[in-house]
Amino acid sequence: MDNLKYRRQFLFTPVACKELATWKIEQVDDYFLYVHSDCQFEKAFGNCHLYLIGYFFNPHEPNKTSKDILVELSKLNDIHDFPEKLYNLVGRFVLVIKTHSDVTFFNDACGLKTLYYTKEDDKIYAASQPLLIKEVLPLKRSSAYDEYFNSAYVAENIEHWVPSGLSFYEDVYQLVPNHYISASELEQKRYYPFQNLEIAQYADAVIQFASLLKKTVDVANRHIDKLAFSLTAGWDSRIILSTCKDIVDEVSFYTLRYRNMDDSHMDIRIPMSLSRTLKLKFDIFDCEQDVSKQFAEVYEANTDMAHLNDWGKIAFGMSKTDLPRKVAVKGNCSEIGRCYYFPDRKHHLNPDSANLTEKDFISLEKGWENMNFIREGLSKWNDGLKGKSFNYNLYDLFYWEHRTGSWQAQSQLEWDIVQEVFTPFNSRELLDLMLSIDPSKRKKKKPALYVDAMKYLWKEVLDEPINPPSFRKKLQRLVVNVLRKTGFRDKL
Repeated sequence: MDNLKYRRQFLFTPVACKELATWKIEQVDDYFLYVHSDCQFEKAFGNCHLYLIGYFFNPHEPNKTSKDILVELSKLNDIHDFPEKLYNLVGRFVLVIKTHSDVTFFNDACGLKTLYYTKEDDKIYAASQPLLIKEVLPLKRSSAYDEYFNSAYVAENIEHWVPSGLSFYEDVYQLVPNHYISASELEQKRYYPFQNLEIAQYADAVIQFASLLKKTVDVANRHIDKLAFSLTAGWDSRIILSTCKDIVDEVSFYTLRYRNMDDSHMDIRIPMSLSRTLKLKFDIFDCEQDVSKQFAEVYEANTDMAHLNDWGKIAFGMSKTDLPRKVAVKGNCSEIGRCYYFPDRKHHLNPDSANLTEKDFISLEKGWENMNFIREGLSKWNDGLKGKSFNYNLYDLFYWEHRTGSWQAQSQLEWDIVQEVFTPFNSRELLDLMLSIDPSKRKKKKPALYVDAMKYLWKEVLDEPINPPSFRKKLQRLVVNVLRKTGFRDKL
């Protein structure tokens, strides 16, 4: 259990930390960089000194390792050259850039490798999450802590979350996706988007999308040993599965059983049927066991926002399988390109978002409206986008930078205790390609883009239904249709 404490996390600090003496340790001028032994770490020295916490790949240069790419990046002379070079990369990482006068931090496209930071005596402290900073610097909880954890929102939502950029400690902040932070200024700077988004020709875009997604999975399979693909009945895992036709004998697939699922649940039944039809190496793992006291203590100590009663229970179940010895491949981040938050469900490429306020975004998550710190955080984020959205839909950027950059990133941070993750959609190039396609082709519930891409890549994955409605939903629809036809619905 000792090795599970802060597993796969890091700390960047101007003072030594005796508690982390067994970790990988690098001296970066006057700073110490601590990286957990189970977290991949590379360094390269050129015109600047680079430290890669995690990993990245370039699907267009499949032979290059993380170290190869890092060496090339170290030849850059200007911090402003990095955004363009990071654009094609996919992975999960924090990149520390040491120049002669400053230290700058970037992370992956969706911020799935989290970074929190603060400043004391003109020195920056940065880490995977605030409790690691607390190991070397006293932190004071802000009023947001009680406001949040005493709220009805937390009590009623097992997967509760807050927008990116925030923390529950005074003067401690999270790095928002598509931003970087430098020690000298301590003000987050947006570096993406950096060009206008234009509508693509659909027929060509489908092939480009499918090809790039397959290249991304292939490059991961080339460089990562033992990939395990998560399977559900949903769109995201099915489109990932369609890229595996040529490597299906080299990888494994799995489904997690949790939240009282039985064999009739579509997320169990459909993956089982798919695995038989496509001859997949497939397992179902039980994640409904009671969590041991020892595991619970470590899990809750690894982050100040631990979801022990849900994500923690699932993680404990995974810890009893062979998943910790593999890298999980998940379809998260895909919904950024599937019009998830268009409130009127009308799909226009460029709805007028110039007049959106923090109220519009707060309304997307029921329960946030009563918390002032969330309102202030979203107001600051929205103001920072004025004139800088480059034709992107702000609801798409909200899902990208907040729901994915916080809710999903927090989930992966907590599950670092049991597994490393590869997320093919964690790529600006791939997400840009999706967002440039007419939204009518990538609707949330039945995206034509995914159907057409799957037909191109491996049409047999469509032999099983995707997210079929339950008997209850079918019955509800039948009742509504009957009422509509008889005219009773309009009288209700």
